[in-house]
Amino acid sequence: MGAGCDMKNPATAKATGLEAPQLGLRACSVEEHCRALIAVRRLPFWWYQGVCRLSGNYSLPFQDRAGTWWYQVKPGLCWPADFFQPLRHGTTRIPLRRSYLGYQHIVPEDGEANSHLVINTVHDLGGYGPTHIESKRRTKVRSGLRSCLLETLDSFHKETVDGCRAAWDDLTNRTGWKGSVSEQWFDDTWRTLLDVPGVSIIVARDRISGRVGGFHLTKILGDTAYGDAVASHSELFHCRVNDAMIYGFLIAAGRLPGVTKGHYAIKSYVRSLESFKRSMGFVAHPFPAFTFLRPPVGMGLRLLRPASYRRMIGRFPSGPEDGGPGDEAEAVGET
Repeated sequence: MGAGCDMKNPATAKATGLEAPQLGLRACSVEEHCRALIAVRRLPFWWYQGVCRLSGNYSLPFQDRAGTWWYQVKPGLCWPADFFQPLRHGTTRIPLRRSYLGYQHIVPEDGEANSHLVINTVHDLGGYGPTHIESKRRTKVRSGLRSCLLETLDSFHKETVDGCRAAWDDLTNRTGWKGSVSEQWFDDTWRTLLDVPGVSIIVARDRISGRVGGFHLTKILGDTAYGDAVASHSELFHCRVNDAMIYGFLIAAGRLPGVTKGHYAIKSYVRSLESFKRSMGFVAHPFPAFTFLRPPVGMGLRLLRPASYRRMIGRFPSGPEDGGPGDEAEAVGET
C-alpha cells in the first residue's frame, strides 16, 4: 500500500478524479447488531450465507459465558462477531452444540497462536484514498465513479430490489457460486435488512439509463467496516460497478468517527479475486490466531480437504492458486 492521502480534504480527491459521493452508511456496536439479528431471527449473520436446509439459520449470533459474541461461519465452526478484537486463549466459553466442529479467533500475541487468519484488511481506513490503489485500478475506479450513480437503499423499492436480484442471479449463474434465491426470500430478507442497525445496501445505477448495475451489502460494527455480498450484472461491466461501489464504501466508511479498519474476507485461492482486492488497497494480513478443531474434524480436514485446512490455518503458498467457483470469495465477480 502506498502512502495515504488526506481524504478529509475534498480537493485531494477531486484532483485525482476519484471524489466519492457521500453515502448515508449506518454504523452501530457489535452487541446492538447481534441483538437485532436475534430479535428478527430469520436473517443469517452474513446475507450471502443464506439459510441451510439441514442446519436452518445456523449463523444466528450468540454470546458465550464470558460475554463474547460469536456466530457460526460454517455450521459448527465459530468466529467472533467482533473479528479484529483479540481474545486470550482459554477465555472462550462456547457451547458444544454451537461449536461441534471447533472455533477460531485472533489472539493478542504470536506466542499464543497455533495458526494464522489471513484476512484482506485495510488497516487505516481513515487514511484510505487514491494512492492506496494500484494505478491501473485507479483508472477503472475513476471510470466507475463517472459511469455509476451510487446511493444507499433507505426504503423498500420493488423495482430497485428486482434489479439487485437480477444482478445476484447473473452473478450466481456466471460463476456457479452460491445460487439464485426465490423472489420471496430475497424481498423478505431485504425488507428486514433495511431495519437492522449497522447494515447498509449500496446500489449502483448506470447514469445514462438508470438501470441497476449491482449492489453491495455492507455492515459497520464497532470500529470495522465489513463487506458482505457484492454483485454486478455482466451486461453493465463496462460501468465498472464493483470498482465504484467498493471504493465508495471504503471512503464513506473511513469518514465515520471511530471506524478505523476494513475487513473483506479471509484470503482465498482465487487468483483473480485476490489480485482485485490487492489492487484496491487490501492487504492479506496474517493475524496470529488460535484454532481449535475437535480431534476427528482436524484429522478429517487434513486428510480429505488439505487445501481447505491450509487456508483455515493460514498456510498459503507464495501466491494464491486458482480455487474454482466454489469459493465464497468468488462473490466479487468482475475483476
